Amino acid sequence: MRFWTKRQDRAADEREADALWWAWRQACEGTGLGNQVDTATGATTVVPEVVEIVLGPPTILMVKLMPGQLIGDVRREAGRLAPHLGAAALRVQLVGRIHVRVELLDADPLDGTLPLDLPVAGDGVVLGRDEGGRDLVQDWADLAHAIVQGVTRSGKSVFTYGLLAQMAGDPRITVCGIDPTGLLFRPFAGSRHATHQVSGVADPHAYLRLLHDLVAEMDERITGLPADRDTLEVSVAQPLRLVVLEEYAGLLRTADQDKQLGKDVRAAIGRLLAEGAKAGFRVVIVVQRAEASIVGSYERAMCSLRISFRTDTTASLELLHPGAPKAVAEAHTTALPGIALMSAPGEDLTRFRAPFLGTYGAYVRAVIEACESGVDERPAFAVA
Repeated sequence: MRFWTKRQDRAADEREADALWWAWRQACEGTGLGNQVDTATGATTVVPEVVEIVLGPPTILMVKLMPGQLIGDVRREAGRLAPHLGAAALRVQLVGRIHVRVELLDADPLDGTLPLDLPVAGDGVVLGRDEGGRDLVQDWADLAHAIVQGVTRSGKSVFTYGLLAQMAGDPRITVCGIDPTGLLFRPFAGSRHATHQVSGVADPHAYLRLLHDLVAEMDERITGLPADRDTLEVSVAQPLRLVVLEEYAGLLRTADQDKQLGKDVRAAIGRLLAEGAKAGFRVVIVVQRAEASIVGSYERAMCSLRISFRTDTTASLELLHPGAPKAVAEAHTTALPGIALMSAPGEDLTRFRAPFLGTYGAYVRAVIEACESGVDERPAFAVA
């Protein structure tokens, strides 16, 4: 191991570097990042090797992964490693193929709030910021069907407000869906989005009429795809349809007052999930608890973007994030508002802070202003 420093007291720096090396070893043993091997002198534990230490600020450990390890293995244990290294959090980045850069952070990047500044530049949607301080920004074209769950006051609704406020002004996107509460879609009244939205519980059959219209449009789009394409090129003329199903459990309970209606609503949602992606449709299910009796295995399988704010039981979390470490699942039952876990294609389980737009009034103003000032013409882009 070697270390670098700009300080004057080299002896003190050597002691600090040795202490960090020893703390890293002990923490890796405690979290299971090491492997026990037999040697001529008995059993010993081998851990990822610290090959270089840079004393800060910021303090950085350059670590060589063990055979078979991935950066995700270190990121999963970062929350347990950090306190033993004297840090509030760790930022873990891949360097080359088998090394990771571990930066010791003095403050948790998830503390406080993450203001959402509108409008967001380009075609990106801001989902939040992770524990390593990395901004989670995804292109519109890469959005997947999603499930967002979380108990009351967990930050689920604020996250949804921020998501829709980012989309409301783009003429290539239409915010569609069903809102039994009447609150989520209220700011869209009178806008181009409103004709594709149903709010309240007075007319459950309106749910099915809207869903049937969306399915019919989906079928028409698929039929009209050029011979050399299997996905729609979204444009102002054929915008991406973001189908938000707010308070999903309440939506189904309302539809189930008529048994056949409930079956038909579920069938239409199933078709949008199964076939909608290629036709420029995205479904977002928002629910307090993604219990198996509400969000079935089929719906969970089709929604590859899964976000969980605070849940009251680990079982609810594990339904959306199977294989989540027990310690992570248990800790998330007491997570602060705005803190969420995300499972996404190509990503390890990620803990992040959602962006904060402000109060409900701020959401209303943002949507109204976005709808009034939307740009008329923007380039088309392909949606897979």
